[in-house]
Amino acid sequence: MAHNYLGGYYVVKQRPIDFGGKISKVIYTCSNCINDSLLDHWAYTWTTGNDSQIEDIKAEYQLSDEDVHSIRKWVDNAFNDKRIGWINLFKDLSVAEEYIRNFFPHLSDLKIISVYFPDSEVPHLLSEFQPADENRGAIGLYENLMKRIPESTNSSELPIGYDIIGIELDGGFHTCYCHDVSDSLAEMFQLEINEYGLFQETADWEPLIKYMNAEENGFEPVPWFVCKTKLVRE
Repeated sequence: MAHNYLGGYYVVKQRPIDFGGKISKVIYTCSNCINDSLLDHWAYTWTTGNDSQIEDIKAEYQLSDEDVHSIRKWVDNAFNDKRIGWINLFKDLSVAEEYIRNFFPHLSDLKIISVYFPDSEVPHLLSEFQPADENRGAIGLYENLMKRIPESTNSSELPIGYDIIGIELDGGFHTCYCHDVSDSLAEMFQLEINEYGLFQETADWEPLIKYMNAEENGFEPVPWFVCKTKLVRE
């Protein structure tokens, strides 16, 4: 029996796709190419350009200057305490819930989404993202997967399908929707796309993952993986 291990939890605000053949469709992905992360560059004190769009952030999330200051203080402390990971990632559910409770209780449309990686994918991901030396920090996905935290059996986490993601060096990731190829992938590999815009489970993901990782097929030149996705907060 295959096992899945926790990548992390993400707090997202969904937005309809505004390009390609899926315009206006809402997808349950943690990719911040498609949806907005509530734990992004702006939330840290030490990231370059964190104020470049802060007025838009304040307006979008109904935040004051004092709120932004409080969020950044919390985020820096949580990062130093290894309760969150770079980037956008909460290492466990309680931390994600605390973040919403402390700073965004006024927003009713946020989602907490968890991602899990099958044991067959974990060694590849760890190999790809192992820090080059001890002075270089690891991305949050690497840190969590090193712990081999088994998939939660909590009934509050609803399995909603599988995402195909391409992970960048900073731990952020793309999804196949970035390339507007979800329908063609479904047809090519005989997959079903569900109401959440994610793929239904299949017995063998390897042909699809090989296809996404083949340079000649023109996808983002990063390693691509399949991850099981669960909805924690509706």
